[in-house]
Amino acid sequence: MDKLTAENRKLQDDLTHALARVEELTGKLNEAEDDLSSAPTSLRRMIRSENQSTGP
Repeated sequence: MDKLTAENRKLQDDLTHALARVEELTGKLNEAEDDLSSAPTSLRRMIRSENQSTGP
């Protein structure tokens, strides 16, 4: 029975670590998605700024 209890604890620890890693990676993914979604707006702003500064 002690062997099963020890294995159960190990599996619970593994699950806890895996869930923490999932949370960490989800945060990084959300940040990357935010960066990606804001890139076109930033690019348009940069192009407009360049066009205004090099205008006729």
